[in-house]
Amino acid sequence: MRIGVLLVCAACALALCGCEENDSSSAVTEDKPVKQTTAVQPQPVEVREYAFPEFVREENTGDMLANVINVGFDPADAVSFLGVSPFKDYNCDRCFGGRYYTYYEDDHVGILDSSGKVLLEPGKYDSAEMVSDDLVVLGYPEKSGKPDDLFWLHDGGGEIVSREEAHRVLVEQITEGDSTTPQYSLSVRGKVGEALYDSIERVEPEMIVTKGSFDCIYKASIGSRCYFLVLDEYCNITVCEAPYALVSFKAAGEYGQCYILDGDDHTELMKMIHSFGSETISVKPSKDEALDYIRIESGLFAGEKRTLTMSPDGFCLTETVSENGTVNRFFALYPKDTFVDLINWVAEVLPKEYSSREYSGKKQR
Repeated sequence: MRIGVLLVCAACALALCGCEENDSSSAVTEDKPVKQTTAVQPQPVEVREYAFPEFVREENTGDMLANVINVGFDPADAVSFLGVSPFKDYNCDRCFGGRYYTYYEDDHVGILDSSGKVLLEPGKYDSAEMVSDDLVVLGYPEKSGKPDDLFWLHDGGGEIVSREEAHRVLVEQITEGDSTTPQYSLSVRGKVGEALYDSIERVEPEMIVTKGSFDCIYKASIGSRCYFLVLDEYCNITVCEAPYALVSFKAAGEYGQCYILDGDDHTELMKMIHSFGSETISVKPSKDEALDYIRIESGLFAGEKRTLTMSPDGFCLTETVSENGTVNRFFALYPKDTFVDLINWVAEVLPKEYSSREYSGKKQR
C-alpha cells in the first residue's frame, strides 16, 4: 500500500516538473525580442599624443640634394696664398692644388708647375682662377670685352680649350681582372674617376627638386643604394645620396613634407611597417578630409614604386605600380598607434639625414 502511494506521488511530481518546464519555455519565447542584424558603428579613436616634426620647417628638407656624401672640388681648399715664393726668379703669390703657381709680370698673370716650368706665359691675361683640379679660368683685362678662356692642365703641360672640350663627360665601362660583371665610372676630360658603380645613367633636370643649381646630373647605383653625381659648369662632381622616398603628412593639423635620403633609414622604415601586423576590418575607413595623415611614396629613383597613406584610425591605403604600369590598391587596418609611431619616427630619425653639408651648386648654364 505504501509503495503504491509513493509511486503515485512520484508521478505527480514528474507531471508538475514537466508543466513548469513548458511554462518557462513559453515565457522566454514571449518575452525575448526578435533578434535583428545591425551595422557595427565606428567607435571613437583614441591615440597617443603626437606633435608636428619641427625639423621640416628647414628649407633643405624639400631638397633632393641635401644629403651630400662627397664634394669633389672646393676652391677654398684648393687655393692657398703664399708668403714666400718657392722660386727665386718668379714672384709667385698663390698655389693651385699644391701643384701649380701663379706669378705676375707687368700686371699679367702666368702659371708655373711644381718644378718651376712655365705652363702659361704672362702677356694676355690679368686674372687666373682655379675652378677644378685641372681647369683654370683666365680673364682678359675688363676693357677688352673678351670672354674668359679655359686653361686645361694635363700631362705635365697646359692648353687653352673650348667649352665643349672642357665639358667632355663620358660613362666608362670598367671590367677588372677576371670579372664578367662590368662596373661604370664617369670620365671627365678624359680622366676616369676612381669611384665605380653598378650603373650610371643621366637624369632629366626636371626630375630634380632642389634650390641649388647644376649643369647636369647622373644617377648611379651600388646594390640597393642610389646616388646623384652632380656636375657643375666646370664638371666638378659632388656626390649626394638620392632620395628613396617622399614623406608628406598632416600632423597636429599642420602640413609638411621631407625626403628619406638614406638607404638604411628607408629599409628600417619598411621593416617597421611590415612588423605592425594587420587587424580585422569591421568598419569602413573615415572619409573625413580634415583628419591627419602620413603618406610615404617609395621608389622615387630606386626600388619598387609603392605609396602608403595612413590615418590616425589605423587605416592604410597601399598603392603599388607593376612593371606594365598597372596600379593596384588595397586597404589594411593597423593598430591605431602605428600612425603615431610613424610620425615619431620621422621626427626622431630623419633630422640626422639633413645635418650634413647642404648642396649649393654653381650657376646653371
